Amino acid sequence: MNLSSVGAVMTAETQRQTLEKVNINLQVKSQDQVEDITNQLLESVSPPASSSSSSLGQHVDIMA
Repeated sequence: MNLSSVGAVMTAETQRQTLEKVNINLQVKSQDQVEDITNQLLESVSPPASSSSSSLGQHVDIMA
């Protein structure tokens, strides 16, 4: 193996490592964005009404 081959292999490996780091960075940013959007969505939903004023479950037959 001559020196030019070693240099080419080292350059290719450096590029691969750099791309891997960039991909990981992009994945982390994407996950952070999803988390932020999810939190914003959860905060924007109004809390459920109190159970005394809700008609939820009033028309369900629970007798077996």
